[in-house]
Amino acid sequence: MRWAKSYSIVDHGLLHQGFFQNLSVEALALYLFLVVVSDREGKSYYAEKTIADILRLPREKYSRALSELTLCRLVDFRRPYFWVKNLPIEKA
Repeated sequence: MRWAKSYSIVDHGLLHQGFFQNLSVEALALYLFLVVVSDREGKSYYAEKTIADILRLPREKYSRALSELTLCRLVDFRRPYFWVKNLPIEKA
């Protein structure tokens, strides 16, 4: 078994709160990428073009994916930085 030098946690709420069912595949890929590369405060320093190139997303699909994530409040984006946010608290 290979031990990771670092790790990130992906909240099960992505599935149980319906994000998997409602987000596009591109938005989910972008979210996972940002979770993996962000620091302990959720901040990512990767440039938009670099992210789009790594994920092989044309500019239009990248922009749509980012819009989905910001509308769902999963990601905050203030150029040039991204912040992965905590999942919204599910109301009982």
